[in-house]
Amino acid sequence: PFFEQNIEWRRGNLVFEYTKEELAEIKKCASDIIHFANKYCRVMTDDGVQNIILRDYQEEMLKQFQENRWNVCLAPRQIGKTICSAIFLAWYLLFNYDKNAMLMANKGGTTKEIVDKTYTLFSNLPFFLKPGIIKKDVMSVKFDNNCRLIGSNTTTTGGIGFTIHLLYLDEFAHIKPTIINPFYENVYPTLSSSKISRVIVTSTPNGFNKFHEIYQGACDGLNEYAPFRVDWWEVPGRDEAWKQQEIRNLGGMEAFNEQYGCQFLSGESLLLNSTELK
Repeated sequence: PFFEQNIEWRRGNLVFEYTKEELAEIKKCASDIIHFANKYCRVMTDDGVQNIILRDYQEEMLKQFQENRWNVCLAPRQIGKTICSAIFLAWYLLFNYDKNAMLMANKGGTTKEIVDKTYTLFSNLPFFLKPGIIKKDVMSVKFDNNCRLIGSNTTTTGGIGFTIHLLYLDEFAHIKPTIINPFYENVYPTLSSSKISRVIVTSTPNGFNKFHEIYQGACDGLNEYAPFRVDWWEVPGRDEAWKQQEIRNLGGMEAFNEQYGCQFLSGESLLLNSTELK
């Protein structure tokens, strides 16, 4: 019953009978991503593979991704948005049919990391929830529900020629300045032509580029995107003492604001620092 004799993966098109309890769980997970995440999602931690415990803002983030087609998320570093991305990708691919999800990031290593986290989620699901694998490699997988996950490098022509139902763009603000605008302009028509397509854009800030334009437009109601913001103090354990320690370790307030403060302005190349200019 296993794909390529690996007990972590179920073979595609396998015929077996579900119990009533299993069918009830499948139905509940399909309608409630928070139930799916809290009960069945296991991730690698310092103590090995453990069940995830979602923070409040992570639950809100996943609910927003589930309820809205177009999402843009502004977040500081190290707040767990990568695992939220992986959970949503896993949930979307498990409980849909005939859908393509494309994942792109500012660099290939980041794309591979999110694909790996998504694979870890799949491999640790109970057998009745595991997706049936038809084809699998390092950056893509196809399931027997005809859903596919495709990890791709971000280029000016990335996404052209694909039918994309879910596009996930991670660290969008940090895509090379020469690529970010033509890439978005090329991939957008592929999405806007569909009535069911979904887009999730997440990033830390990096100046006044395309990501700032999309996020600020969402906040001002000028586009279809639903904005979501996470601040550093929403992470348990991050208080004023933590902030002061990070400022000392990073070398100054400007560096802290750039990494954790969700500020689009960086004072290094400015006559005034970002706080004074703001």
